[in-house]
Amino acid sequence: MIKELKVNFYRVVRSKSFVVILILLILGAIFSAVEIKFLADNPFNWIENFKDGVSEVTTTEEDQQSFNVIFTSIDSVRDVNRLSGVVRMTMCSDLVCFLYCIFVALFISAEYKSRFHVNHFSLNHSPIRVVFLEWLSLMMVIVLVESIRFIFSLGLSFLLCDSFTFDDVPRTLAYIVLIFGVMITFATFTFMIAYLRRSGGLAIVLSSLFCLGFFDFFLGIISVWIPFVEKISLNMLLSSIALNKLSASEYVVELVVVVVFISAFLSVPLIVSSKRDPY
Repeated sequence: MIKELKVNFYRVVRSKSFVVILILLILGAIFSAVEIKFLADNPFNWIENFKDGVSEVTTTEEDQQSFNVIFTSIDSVRDVNRLSGVVRMTMCSDLVCFLYCIFVALFISAEYKSRFHVNHFSLNHSPIRVVFLEWLSLMMVIVLVESIRFIFSLGLSFLLCDSFTFDDVPRTLAYIVLIFGVMITFATFTFMIAYLRRSGGLAIVLSSLFCLGFFDFFLGIISVWIPFVEKISLNMLLSSIALNKLSASEYVVELVVVVVFISAFLSVPLIVSSKRDPY
């Protein structure tokens, strides 16, 4: 098993799609560090200047209320020069999750074109084992890359910011675990669709709808009658973490939701692999 994981791992990190996605993710980490600097230290007093400029050009009460919402959002995330702040600014991004989904879809699509699965099945390997190890390898790469992104953004933020605190380690670790769960959920959904279709096109389309919040519109309608449905929205979960508004009880509920999602999405390709003719 360890040998197969190593083989899959090296094949993943040597793929062209991985290199391209990795470059984009590192650029995103750099942007997040710069954003943390501007929010935490407020160089050139840009926030106050922005507020003054808006106040001068605002003519109606409705416009002022809209801008007050923006100002409140800015003030709520200004304490980002800390460990949990780096997590909130660097990892709580729908776009980052979508990039991982694209990577998974392209990799699985390339696997079928290269007939990798057929070669493995011809060696009398269990189809369920092959699919599970492939999924596990992809998730390990995602966790590794995201950990590197976090460390890189943390180091850069520490160097750029005038002050930086490390007083919220438990909260940071709790957020990281939950965000990793969200990323694995999105990636597992893409893996499921790409495996079922033996192609990455539909997986990318559906993943874009899932990751970028299209399905949240319907969840919002349903939540009018069933409030608990809001807990199912992973996009709202990322937003709650980004705004540092996740209570302990909500954390436990969201953790259970993430585990259920991952189990459901992963079980589908495992069941199909045991029934499908790989040839």
